Amino acid sequence: MQRELYFDISSEASGGSLFRTAGEAGAVSFYYNYSTYDADKDEVKVFEKTFPSFGAFWAELKKDPKWWYLHPLFVHPEQRDFVREELKTANWGVHPNKKWQESHQRQWKKVLTDPGNYYAGPQSPSGNSQ
Repeated sequence: MQRELYFDISSEASGGSLFRTAGEAGAVSFYYNYSTYDADKDEVKVFEKTFPSFGAFWAELKKDPKWWYLHPLFVHPEQRDFVREELKTANWGVHPNKKWQESHQRQWKKVLTDPGNYYAGPQSPSGNSQ
């Protein structure tokens, strides 16, 4: 199975890498390897989930009402226009600190404008480099 880094995002409490995968018959799906951190227990849990499409993954991501305050590390060039449009709906004012707002806006701008190969990303779950 071939895997390509498609989306990478993190926060203080969680983070994950989404890979586009192509099976033997050419069927495409999206594999999400992610973790959560419980600061009260000092505990990290790792999970895996498969999505049939990027849209299905995105719907899951947007269940977080402040998804735009997550820290993006990489967005595949194929989805950058889509993500730019989604960011137009963000209510940056939910966080009162203007510097915090601007910091997150700069990070989204960076990952949406940098060359598609600027971020080597994590090792794939199979242990191969991306």
